[in-house]
Amino acid sequence: MLNEKEAVEKELLLLLRDSAQPAGCGSLCAALQARGFRISEATTGRLLRDFDLQSYTEKAGYQGRCLSITGEARLQSLLKLESRHKWREELTQAVQGRTKDELLEVLVARDAIEGAIAALAAQKATPADVLALTNILSRQQLMAQTEQVAADEDVTFHEELARIAGNKILRASIGLIRQDHQLSPVLETIRRKVGSKIHIDHQRIVDAIAAHEPETARAAMHHHINGLIHDVEKYWDES
Repeated sequence: MLNEKEAVEKELLLLLRDSAQPAGCGSLCAALQARGFRISEATTGRLLRDFDLQSYTEKAGYQGRCLSITGEARLQSLLKLESRHKWREELTQAVQGRTKDELLEVLVARDAIEGAIAALAAQKATPADVLALTNILSRQQLMAQTEQVAADEDVTFHEELARIAGNKILRASIGLIRQDHQLSPVLETIRRKVGSKIHIDHQRIVDAIAAHEPETARAAMHHHINGLIHDVEKYWDES
């Protein structure tokens, strides 16, 4: 969650953004109080003066203030920070709802099936397929650098591998195993907590597929899944 100061700042910036006209200190204070904040008009005024100094607001004479471009950027930053905190809390609860054995059973099954998928993908991948995998990997890397949720990209990466492999039975099997939509976010949370980086494993797999080396791709996938198994065990040991 945002701390108290950040929460008030976010709500004040939201009020300025959503106001159809320049807003004054009194009306903004009343709106904050209506949203449950215990804040005085004097404190609201100090916050607005701080906003002026940081160029978050623009004065419109005696009418009040409007949100500036810099203020909009600050608001988006706070909203993203709030979203990351919320995501972490939700995933922590999701992890707590799982058992170690449940996760390990899924990963052992994935190891057998996705190793075969990676090997087939290395045999059949076209340059366009390799480019598609590379683009997914690039998005994963960017999201990891900016601490965004990359679980959806992880699902997309493995689904793309199954598509490239072209085996309907394997694709259906891995789809059945991965039908629990919380699985990837839970594993991402665990890997983050133990300090692992999933996109590095994916890079090895893509390199092997691009080189059309089936056994290297199979080994890279095995290394990836084993890494997940190790991280799950380490997470439970540390917890």
